[in-house]
Amino acid sequence: MDAAQLARLHEVRPFPAVSIIMPTHRTRPERQQDRIRLKVLLDETRQRLTDYELDHGVADEVMRNLEKAAEQVDFERTAEALVLFAAYGGETHAFVLPGVTVSERVIIDDTFATRDLLAMLERTWSYYVLVLSEQPTRLFSGEGERCTEVTNALFPLSLDETVPEEQGGPTPANRVQNRIQVDRKQQFVRQIERNLTELLKRDDRPVIAVGVNRALAFLREHTNGRIAEAMIGTVEGAYEKATPAEISRLVAPVLHGENRNVREEALAGIDDARSGRRFAAGLEECWELAHQGRVKQLLVEDTFFAPSRTHEGRLHVLSEGGAVEGGAAPAPELGLNEEATDEAFRGKFVNDAVDDLIEAVLRHDGHATFVNDGSLSAHNRVAAILRY
Repeated sequence: MDAAQLARLHEVRPFPAVSIIMPTHRTRPERQQDRIRLKVLLDETRQRLTDYELDHGVADEVMRNLEKAAEQVDFERTAEALVLFAAYGGETHAFVLPGVTVSERVIIDDTFATRDLLAMLERTWSYYVLVLSEQPTRLFSGEGERCTEVTNALFPLSLDETVPEEQGGPTPANRVQNRIQVDRKQQFVRQIERNLTELLKRDDRPVIAVGVNRALAFLREHTNGRIAEAMIGTVEGAYEKATPAEISRLVAPVLHGENRNVREEALAGIDDARSGRRFAAGLEECWELAHQGRVKQLLVEDTFFAPSRTHEGRLHVLSEGGAVEGGAAPAPELGLNEEATDEAFRGKFVNDAVDDLIEAVLRHDGHATFVNDGSLSAHNRVAAILRY
């Protein structure tokens, strides 16, 4: 999954395009309920599709495509969330989302609901793991929770000949031998740095170093170039024989910590934006500014979504019960091309204005950051740092 694929998924499709989003579990006994819960959501989708005036056979095909997407899911290998997409014409997609908090919902629209995929993409770092050892130093390429070992002309890299540790007292001969050993280790570290720097020139990524304490200390002492700049954390221990899966588990806390830092930095930027009068808060205001191309960075809480209506370039947010904020009575969801005639509900129904807001920000080369629920409670759960 990359930004280009995400953009393709959000393109307009013939109605109906169906998105099913649900939390899932990695472990038993909670995981046993995920399959049952998905069946309930599929039944709900089938019933909701009957509320639309669709051409003959369209609803049945969309449901078949959804069921094909569900068949792709291995419920023994789930993560924190599951997203299924299906549309008329055979299109079907299934995504397991690690580390993403979602709210359960079924969305029927002319686009897929991609905001949770964006949240996953934001957390799915590309990185390198440098496993330090003289025999040999290994390099792993990471993408989210998956790691693969790099095997090319640059890695793995071994110290060709080991120099014996100093024996006996500090005789002149032993001091010379020890100096040779230190020099060879320095040369080895410099070669590691050169090789990894070459890879970083092609694909700049953060780096995590793994090794025993003395190896990590030696690396810190004798590198001051690109590796030092790229380093985001270390893991102490002798893991030179670790498998890719073991490496992935080892570095997960470092990646989680770095994701937390990114969120905190984004929240810290709010104060500067407010003092510079480049700040907006609340879904309706941010939505309008995003469609004007003024949002540089959007901050939104993880599980915030908002059914809404649009009318004459303005957004009117509905409550979870379907009522317009301010106390108007609820109205039923309309077909995509229908418009409400009641003044309180005039305009086109939008299943999730947050998803639409994020897409508008990205379309104008802005950036979206998801933050923990409650982080933006003072700003009605969504905030924007503006270009001007």
